[in-house]
Amino acid sequence: MSVPFVRPVRPEDFAQLREFARVTGGGMTNLPDDDAALSGRIAHAVSSFASCARAPGPEVYMMVLERDGKILGTTGVFASIGLKQGFINYKLIDEVHYSQEFDRTTRRTVLMPSHDFTGCAEVGMLFVSPDARGIGAGKLLARARYLFIAQKPEIIADHICAELRGWREENGEQPFWDSVGANFYEMSFEEADLHNAAMGNQFIQDLMPRHPVYTILLSQAARDCIGRPHKSAQPAFDMLINEGFEFDNYVDIFDGGPLVDARTSQIRTIRESRVKRLAATENVEGGQKFLMAAGEVSSFRCIQETARIEGDAIVVSKASANALNVRIGDEIRCIAR
Repeated sequence: MSVPFVRPVRPEDFAQLREFARVTGGGMTNLPDDDAALSGRIAHAVSSFASCARAPGPEVYMMVLERDGKILGTTGVFASIGLKQGFINYKLIDEVHYSQEFDRTTRRTVLMPSHDFTGCAEVGMLFVSPDARGIGAGKLLARARYLFIAQKPEIIADHICAELRGWREENGEQPFWDSVGANFYEMSFEEADLHNAAMGNQFIQDLMPRHPVYTILLSQAARDCIGRPHKSAQPAFDMLINEGFEFDNYVDIFDGGPLVDARTSQIRTIRESRVKRLAATENVEGGQKFLMAAGEVSSFRCIQETARIEGDAIVVSKASANALNVRIGDEIRCIAR
């Protein structure tokens, strides 16, 4: 069995990614359960890798984890979001009112429409195949994004955010959507989510509430959803916080899921990674597990395997070198697992 490696998505990955889209259960905009929408996202990613970008733009760098020809998961980086239509979410803020007549102070939380993250980069698209769970694939896919950024930082905006899938009940109900979005969009959560994936978010701008929404007017179930990740997204949320991302009371406009953000310099995998030159390919028993990456943009590869550091040099197995597509003397960016 070969070494699993992260690489740029290809058009021929469509069939396997389509199967992933069928099992997500909804709420993953970047893996839409629709042939045309998913095909369009893959095509845009392929053109992004081929664009030779020199600065952050509308590029989307979608990647997959492959082992022996089988796709085990997805991940990706948006270079700069909302450049045309704006990137909208809610900011939770408190309003305080005081009545002198009654000597009474009230404090109420409101959902304030925000464009604060327009122009930021975004990490997302994290999905692990049910067949690959429990083998560290999720952590490899998540951290591969940061090494991708470290390899070519000038094409990714320095302020980076991540949206987490919001809470849903076991029966599929989305209380936050039912209390807020459904009243303005007049469609189901699934319809809105698919339209967002296929057609973009202009309809959000057109139909969303134009004024702050007081959370006290929402159902208790909806209030309980605000800032709460879906149970399947909790591990991803924990990894983001561990990397240096912070939750600052921004939530998704559809499902109320948390949005976290960081500067590139705050992200641990980027900050602590080091570049070494490949000195040899040989048996590395007794070495240490490293996250390793080589190549830039279209040639990017990332693995998580055993290696040995010798000063400014690194020694990896032949299988690891093949997965990274490197030869003796090539540079490998690495960080201990």
